[in-house]
Amino acid sequence: MTDLQLGSLIVGGVIVAAVYAFNWWQEYRYRQQATKAFARNESDALLDVPKNMVRSAGASRMEPSLEAAEQAPERFEPELVEPELEAAPAYQAQAAPVREPYIEPIAPVVPVADPASYVPEPVKAAAPVSDDSEALASSLLDSSIDFVAEVHATEMIAAADLPVFRGSKRVQVMGLSQNNRWEACLPSSRSRYKELKIGLQLADRQGALSSEQLNAFCMSVQQFSDEHEAVVTFPQRSAKLAAATNLDEFCASVDVLIGLNVMAASRPFPMERVRLLAENAGLIRSPEGAFHYRSDSGKTLFTLSNYDQTPLGNTSNGLTLLFDVPRVAGGVSVFDYFAEFAQHLSVALSGELVDDNSKPLTEASLDNIRKQLGVLYAKMDDRGIAPGSVAALRLFA
Repeated sequence: MTDLQLGSLIVGGVIVAAVYAFNWWQEYRYRQQATKAFARNESDALLDVPKNMVRSAGASRMEPSLEAAEQAPERFEPELVEPELEAAPAYQAQAAPVREPYIEPIAPVVPVADPASYVPEPVKAAAPVSDDSEALASSLLDSSIDFVAEVHATEMIAAADLPVFRGSKRVQVMGLSQNNRWEACLPSSRSRYKELKIGLQLADRQGALSSEQLNAFCMSVQQFSDEHEAVVTFPQRSAKLAAATNLDEFCASVDVLIGLNVMAASRPFPMERVRLLAENAGLIRSPEGAFHYRSDSGKTLFTLSNYDQTPLGNTSNGLTLLFDVPRVAGGVSVFDYFAEFAQHLSVALSGELVDDNSKPLTEASLDNIRKQLGVLYAKMDDRGIAPGSVAALRLFA
């Protein structure tokens, strides 16, 4: 063997060793980064959210004017002003213009001839007309409200092998089954998938998706893909974070709750009487004690509970009816029944329909709320998020 051959072998061995060492070092760095990212304790997304990220869960009531609803909305910190529209305990609040309370003419509610026998005609929200399971499954992921990572595997991945992906918001996994249909991936399923879509919701009632939350999710998906020798593609992160902020601002502008109070005048309401009136109007008492008026599909349209939020007992000094605006389909029709039932309840119990400042609520004030409700629903329709739809129920859960 000549010196040239020997030198070539030595140089080749050095190059091979250098490449091997470089690859080992890269793998070592990646393992260290992944271990550091996933080993730390993280707060519970629902229980340990910092106070400055979530609006107070107290029943703070406010009544935005119709003019304000038509303008570009800004964040506000809910405060007791007027009763009809109540800010839901949800999005992070910011300062907003001072809202002027309504000056309402006081006019008594005209009682019916026989309040005990009167039952308003129920109006139910329309149930979904399509029962196509694939279309329903596909609606669980929406690129306008989700950050969707796409995983393309070389070998089929069993549903049972899917981990719980790290995400402080709602995470939904969809898989392309062997019969070429997209379906929601369930741990109990025996299905196997070659393609996956893993979505992280951009916003919810706790606020917009943050950069740190998104990075943790992406690292979780990337680690899973590497373990299965799959290729993963992500949307442009900065664009999606901007979309999350925009979506959160929109949701905060329409996330309101309508509340009507029926207060006892001279003596407390007997709950047996309240129960009969509620059940005659189609409300059903839930295990926690409140009465729910539900759609044919089982979704709550409005509730009846104690004014002070305590469990219903034998008597009550006041009752509150609550209507979650963005979660109710066919909202204007349901609101009409909601207001009619509140008026009937106040007459039948010899109570008074009032706001949080003990001002009587009149037909004029209820009609004003109805107009504002129409503005809010039109705003949601313009955004492509129909009230009571799957998207609305996800965003305002």
